[in-house]
Amino acid sequence: MNKSDIEIYTKQWCPYCRRAKAMLRSLELEYIDYDITDDKELYEEMVERSGHKTIPQIFIDGENIGGYDALIEKISSGELDYLIDFEIPECEGNVWDLTVIGAGPAGMTAAIYAVRKGLKVLLVARDIGGQVLETDIIDNYPPEYNVSGPDLMQDFLDHLRNYKIDTLFGEEVIEIKVKEAGHQIIVKSGKKINTDAVIISAGTKKRHLGIPGESQLKDKGVSYCATCDGFLYEGQPVAVVGGGNSGLEAALDMARIAEKVYLLVRSERLSGDQTLQDKVMNSDKIEICWSYQAIKINGDTKVESLLIKNLNTGKQRKLNVDAVFIEIGLLPNSGFICEDLKINDYNEVMIDQNNQTSVEGIYAAGDITDIKDKQIIVAAAEGAKAALRVNEYLS
Repeated sequence: MNKSDIEIYTKQWCPYCRRAKAMLRSLELEYIDYDITDDKELYEEMVERSGHKTIPQIFIDGENIGGYDALIEKISSGELDYLIDFEIPECEGNVWDLTVIGAGPAGMTAAIYAVRKGLKVLLVARDIGGQVLETDIIDNYPPEYNVSGPDLMQDFLDHLRNYKIDTLFGEEVIEIKVKEAGHQIIVKSGKKINTDAVIISAGTKKRHLGIPGESQLKDKGVSYCATCDGFLYEGQPVAVVGGGNSGLEAALDMARIAEKVYLLVRSERLSGDQTLQDKVMNSDKIEICWSYQAIKINGDTKVESLLIKNLNTGKQRKLNVDAVFIEIGLLPNSGFICEDLKINDYNEVMIDQNNQTSVEGIYAAGDITDIKDKQIIVAAAEGAKAALRVNEYLS
């Protein structure tokens, strides 16, 4: 049992709720989960206790620590070490044969394959489960038919825990230093990890627009997850940016609850699945803004409007909306990549058929690489390949 009581208010479809619970489980911490999906009283209780409407809200011994990012900060700083029963590896004076960066399908598979070859392995990751946690139903990962993303990643984690693999969860890698003998990984908390080889499998994150007002109004009407925050704008006008599957799904989700949905598409056609396109085209709630680009989000303390420009005529238009949902795809988590490592125009790490990068001793696997197919089964296989090649390299 925990040394403290942990409570978490969640909704079933909330990705950050799933990430928070996955992180707590990865640290073998028990918690009380208050599911407020359809419980108005519990929701009001959460708001009264925390003073916040966003989810998740996490309490330790009755004290509100905030949401998912706050949980990660406390784990990274060591504030929650007293709750953890298993041994947290010391970085100073320690050298690992292999350090795997990222704990999605590629990273966890790589760690398992490497330790089975007798390597001393460290798995370091800010998040557990990667993008898989945001998938409700998975039916293309044999033989796990019709399994949820969180359940599949829990199976991965349970498998991982059967081996002696050192883990540093809640730690964000900020730099890889290339050295003649081995390499050094620096994490945000200041820890320095010395390792003979590295497998980078850090996955992807939501892509940003990079326009005025976007960063200033983040969580104040600017959101990268309609599934997470859409309920806050029930009965209000909103905009969705993106004509791919993510944008179409977000527009359809918001059409169920919003007053009106403006869907911004940079071209004259939608690029998502045909079934989604048909639903969007037939929705009375969705107005498609063809060939428009978002150029500025206006508002002081919250989103008040979105300024857009027609790419054909140059004419500008102001949309009076209370929220802007940015759903323009994913970006590789390659911001920490050292300058010696070759990346392509999409910021993906370039690898050869052996998962070797342009730097000796550094390998990569999964969605962060330039492989064409971004699928769970492919990522797991790439993780296994990378681990086997590392074992050959170290031998």
